[in-house]
Amino acid sequence: MTQELFFHKVESHLRNENCSESTISLYLSGIKRFVEFCGKEDVMLINSVDLARFSKSLFKNKSPKNGTLRPLKYGINCGFNVVLNNSLDVNLIPTPKPIRIQKEYFTKKEIANFFLGINNLKHKTLFQFMYATGLDVNDIINLKITDINSKKKIITIRDNKTNVKRITFLPASILKILRDYYSVYKPKIYLFEGQTEGNPISDRTIQHTFRISLAKQNFNKKLTTRSIKNSYVKHLTEDGIPLTSILEQLQIKNPETVKLYNDLCFPPKKHNSSPFDTIFLEKQEFDFFDTTDLEYILSKVTDQEERDYLNEGIKCFKANALRAGVIFLWNASIYKIQKMCLTQSLGFVNTELKKIYPKAKDIKVIDDFGYIKDEYLLELACKLKLIDKTTKEELKNTCLDLRNKCGHPGKYKPKGQKIKAFVEDIIEILY
Repeated sequence: MTQELFFHKVESHLRNENCSESTISLYLSGIKRFVEFCGKEDVMLINSVDLARFSKSLFKNKSPKNGTLRPLKYGINCGFNVVLNNSLDVNLIPTPKPIRIQKEYFTKKEIANFFLGINNLKHKTLFQFMYATGLDVNDIINLKITDINSKKKIITIRDNKTNVKRITFLPASILKILRDYYSVYKPKIYLFEGQTEGNPISDRTIQHTFRISLAKQNFNKKLTTRSIKNSYVKHLTEDGIPLTSILEQLQIKNPETVKLYNDLCFPPKKHNSSPFDTIFLEKQEFDFFDTTDLEYILSKVTDQEERDYLNEGIKCFKANALRAGVIFLWNASIYKIQKMCLTQSLGFVNTELKKIYPKAKDIKVIDDFGYIKDEYLLELACKLKLIDKTTKEELKNTCLDLRNKCGHPGKYKPKGQKIKAFVEDIIEILY
């Protein structure tokens, strides 16, 4: 087979595999370099002996960089072993393992301060979106407005050729931020556009903006845009999400990358423990509770006290502390009902309250409700026509009952389905 025909076949194969232009160029360059070294017109005559001589010549003067050897090795393997179905021993070209660099990440406090230090709305939204979704810079660049489905809360991730790579989750907590950004900048095609309308923001702009924003902070770390994704993974594991679930959602399967994230999230530690210490303890199954709807509600709530209750409840549900989650969510609900009562005249409120609980002190501010039992408050809300009788009974007999069971010492452990029904009732009735 002639060299020209061989090169054409390799290029066709690479294009059929949807390889990028840079990959095609690197592979063909390496193959042509090897073929030229062999000096044989018929490429079918090239064998492992030729490859051994070629490999030796690479190291004759100085050791080439690993970044040069890998595409050379992979290109020769593709051309001769895949396209021509030969059996060249490409391991004759040694490719030393790259030095593993410890990946840096932001702590939760650091990344919050990083966001607070960015004044430009577009740049702040871009980096917050990267952190909220775990997307790479390249994913952000290729992201179009039509790839965002706010109703289904999903994002379609595409490659440079607009092919779908994966579908990922869109957190409810980032939606309001995105809408505020969109209302100001009104991008036409891409979610984050550059100075030219309809064109995506460039990698160079993102990197430059990141460095400037980082310089405003006093971080004693070598942080890069990749550190945002590292932080996404690290912080999710800190919230109790298994690393395997996170990497599966990100479609990270490369063993080296998996090990890197494992070392990042769980640095090796010495321990003096044994499984024998715990085999006689009761085993508890860990059920992962979907808090998507609660997080969406949290993004819309502006009252800080109510937000705190909701946020603590969400954290408890994520950590499988279901009873604690029920208590915090109920506290948020009671607080909301208290605020609803204060929308009525205080005279009307106190008159109706005395009918329910004659010893009650007059309500003047929201803290005065702290002396009122929850069941009395529900009755009051019904008397004030803020909720109907059916709703009151549902909250009292189902939701309050579960809250009381969860709040008192005992062996009661509610099942996930019961918790789910409780959350759905609270959302449907009050939110």
